[in-house]
Amino acid sequence: MKAIINKNNYLSHLVGLILVLMALSDILQSREVIFFSALLSISAFVLCFPIKGRYLFTESMLFVVFLLVTSLINLFSTENGLGGTITLLGNLLLAYVYIILENKKLTFWVILSYAITIGFIAYKLFILNADPNEIYEGLSRNHAGFVVVFWTGFLLFYLKNTYNRFPLIFPILGLVLSFFLFGRTSLIVSALLVLLVFFYKFKSNRVVQFFAAASLVVVCYYLFISFGDKLTSETNLGAGLDTPRWELWRIYLEHINFVNLFTGVDVNTLPMYDQFSGNPHNSFIKFHSRVGIGSILFIILFFVSIFKYVKAKQYYILWLLLLLTMRASFDGDMFIGNFDFIFLIITFYWIKTD
Repeated sequence: MKAIINKNNYLSHLVGLILVLMALSDILQSREVIFFSALLSISAFVLCFPIKGRYLFTESMLFVVFLLVTSLINLFSTENGLGGTITLLGNLLLAYVYIILENKKLTFWVILSYAITIGFIAYKLFILNADPNEIYEGLSRNHAGFVVVFWTGFLLFYLKNTYNRFPLIFPILGLVLSFFLFGRTSLIVSALLVLLVFFYKFKSNRVVQFFAAASLVVVCYYLFISFGDKLTSETNLGAGLDTPRWELWRIYLEHINFVNLFTGVDVNTLPMYDQFSGNPHNSFIKFHSRVGIGSILFIILFFVSIFKYVKAKQYYILWLLLLLTMRASFDGDMFIGNFDFIFLIITFYWIKTD
């Protein structure tokens, strides 16, 4: 099957087009575009037949079907709509098709998707001088920071796997954008992405590592001296770990019972959640509220993936995965949404080489 897929360039371009549409759907905040992307993902999957025996097909499809079923069951016990189920299915199948494709054919599309997204945010920030909270209509600056981290992480993942490259320009640009977006978690994760890429880029040269790390400390110190007061106040860094997120998570966990453990908790019935538009500010808690027991299976498989990456000594991918996990743990922009496919691809990419 692999040879068949490699010859079908149109399939690679179709998947590439879907990546661009996923980027545009986030910029436009268009349900129609993301729904159309999901339909195209289903079409791309159908075009891959027959694929039995390739990359754990049976196991993968059982997982997809299980999540699909639990998502449908969730509709009967919550106010969630069918659109989320279709979006989830599209993300799952897009991730699967991406993994089985010859990835070099996607270079143009991956870079274009990244450029569209990052260019949009940079244009809003530096050309229009928009307030960070006004970059995405109806969404806070945290969403913009989430976007920067996830698309940067995906591009770094792609370039490492496809070309074994560790370009610093992209995480540095992400760090600059995160700085001006004033988001705590995005700023921290972006800084760690810079350090991660830097470490692997100069892994064999300890002298360069030392002087560059020292330079980074000096630059950070200068920025903190120059912008420290604004940064502390705008990002709530001065509050440390004091955040309403802890209370939102506590409320959700306290309302889990035997039934909604399997079906998912309806966040619209929880106290305090109406103040945050039903957003638990944690993508994994949000996932449970949408697919119930399916999210628990996903978390189990997530730890299996960690084990697989450790066993294969794929530490760079592992660190990228953990950093994206860290970012997703403090906001609810993933599961179900525009970025699920990125997390799914990086989580399960080991099936391609296992």
